[in-house]
Amino acid sequence: MRTMRPLALRTDEFNYALQILLAAMVGVLAALGNLGFSAFIKFFTWVFLKLEWGALGIAHGGLRLGLVPVVLLTGGAGMILLDWLFPGDVLGYGFPNFLEMVNLGSARIKRRWIVLKALGAALSLGCGASVGREGPIAQIGGAIGSAVAQLRRLPADRAKVLVAAGAGAGIATTFNAPVGGVLFAQEIVLLGETELTNLTLLLVSTVSAVVFSRAITGNAAVFQAPFFVLRSYWELLSYALMGALMGALSAAYIHFFHATAKAFRALKAPQWARLALGLLVVGLVAIPLPRNLSDGYPVINLAMEGRFALGTTLALTAAKFFTSSVSLGCGAPGGVFGPTFFIGTMAGATFQRTMASVVPRITGPRGSYALVGLGTFLGGVTHAPLTAIFLLLDMTQNYQVALPAMIAVVVALVVARALEHESIDTYRLAREGKTLEIGRERLVLTQIPVESVMTHEPAAVRSSATLAQVLQAAGDTAQTTLPVVDDHGGLVGLIVTHDLVAMLSSQADVAGLVNAYDLCRRNCPMVSSGSSLDEAVQLMGSEDLEELPVVEKHRLVGIVARKEIAQVLNRMTVSLSTLANTGTSIFWATGYRLMRITVPETARGKTMIELAPRARFGVSVLAVQNAAEEANGFVPITPDRKLNQGDTIMAAGRPPDLRRFVRELEGS
Repeated sequence: MRTMRPLALRTDEFNYALQILLAAMVGVLAALGNLGFSAFIKFFTWVFLKLEWGALGIAHGGLRLGLVPVVLLTGGAGMILLDWLFPGDVLGYGFPNFLEMVNLGSARIKRRWIVLKALGAALSLGCGASVGREGPIAQIGGAIGSAVAQLRRLPADRAKVLVAAGAGAGIATTFNAPVGGVLFAQEIVLLGETELTNLTLLLVSTVSAVVFSRAITGNAAVFQAPFFVLRSYWELLSYALMGALMGALSAAYIHFFHATAKAFRALKAPQWARLALGLLVVGLVAIPLPRNLSDGYPVINLAMEGRFALGTTLALTAAKFFTSSVSLGCGAPGGVFGPTFFIGTMAGATFQRTMASVVPRITGPRGSYALVGLGTFLGGVTHAPLTAIFLLLDMTQNYQVALPAMIAVVVALVVARALEHESIDTYRLAREGKTLEIGRERLVLTQIPVESVMTHEPAAVRSSATLAQVLQAAGDTAQTTLPVVDDHGGLVGLIVTHDLVAMLSSQADVAGLVNAYDLCRRNCPMVSSGSSLDEAVQLMGSEDLEELPVVEKHRLVGIVARKEIAQVLNRMTVSLSTLANTGTSIFWATGYRLMRITVPETARGKTMIELAPRARFGVSVLAVQNAAEEANGFVPITPDRKLNQGDTIMAAGRPPDLRRFVRELEGS
């Protein structure tokens, strides 16, 4: 009689099962975060738009309507107070920065964002600012995913997936749309990365979130989608035309949105004054159009029911187009999805009324066009067509909407990208010289720490140094910057050489009265020795510097220069091709080697997730050559790729660390 083999998991199988459990945990926690966020919104809406609204007598109409801006300004005072307590974490449209953290940083999101983003956006929505709740809930879910990843000490690539899973779970519970949440996480947060393992984890997270949310709140959705009606296939031409117009409107909105934000940033006024000015403008618009307040979800449902006339939908489209840009541009916390839904719905209803007056026999009901308009404008503004289409399918559960939605969304995307290549979330980053698309070279730079390149004993000056001493130090070094330190070696600022020259030419009469502390830039940018070279390069670009101080525990430990990073990148390019034909290791950076390692039998079937070379040994595995397909050369290695006996991997690190990694592969 055969005995059954006891149930046992290999290490890689166990790790994958653990990732699935973590994804499910993130989904449930994100659903709880969404419930808490919704409770905050309901509370502040009751405080501002019911209690204060009633106390001011605005509901009675007449001259009391002029008090609407007072409600928004009261909410603005709460936002300023919260920003004063937690500066930099509350105000403004923060989703582009969130994407930057996930795709260009270490995917470490501040844990306090879980509460702060909820409070800030709830204040904003509660008092009537024209913002959305979707960006904040994505950041709340992402912060939850990051917290779980930090608790488990996961590497950056795995943490990134959990952050995206949390963001997708938040969106999924908001709209009762699990597939839409998966595609939001994959298409918008992860920029379209199509790794099967990642998609599985995203799906586990969003389904867990939706199931948990439905168990508590029921199966109710935010939008009550109408029954979709397609009169005839000739009507698809009408939807294509609507897509073209929506694409043009999307590009116009992207430009106006960022132009408005730039105009507010250019105002020579403190942040509280800019916020008050913006909320005052939004309040003035709301006097004749109170339906324009907040994210307008109930108004969207009314539009889908066909309640509004042509003049009303046109006015609401223009009002939300303007006030959402003003609200987010002046610094009110919130997202852009809500206004996008509102504008798309009203514009779709407006288009239907226009087409019905021209070709009434083949034009469907207002609700159908309003529904497709919602997804079409979303796709045009975010450049995320799959998210838009599947959100519609999830909301309607009616696949008759699929063909018109695909036609309208794709046409809108083509037109929008032709007029503006960047989406609303990448527009400003692109203008700052940043891109979220990482090439092979940048991918390698993300794996190399600053400490491998930095100068360990840089030229520096004491904060009390006289101008003459500063000039002497600047003349004795090739550095373009001089770190300024206190008596204990702590960094207090940075002197940039061209700033020094400009000061001497314009203020020669006071040259003898200043010291290094007076000359330096305080609150200067810096990196730690564990930061990646990619982070350093991006920071140099945004701050227009050639060098950055390296700081550990507030003490200056070195300086990293752009030219040295460029040399590392050049050596990497040469050494990757050289090592393809040689077995010797190559000097790469200070104390670093790049070497070729043949995978032994003992390491067969293992993955980078299981081996964790960066976390455990300080070794970066850059590329792999398949033993069975040597003609294909070296390709970047993915975290889930299983090694085969005889594969060749490129690894970079210090010689002792490389030796420990090789011993791990050999199982000794």
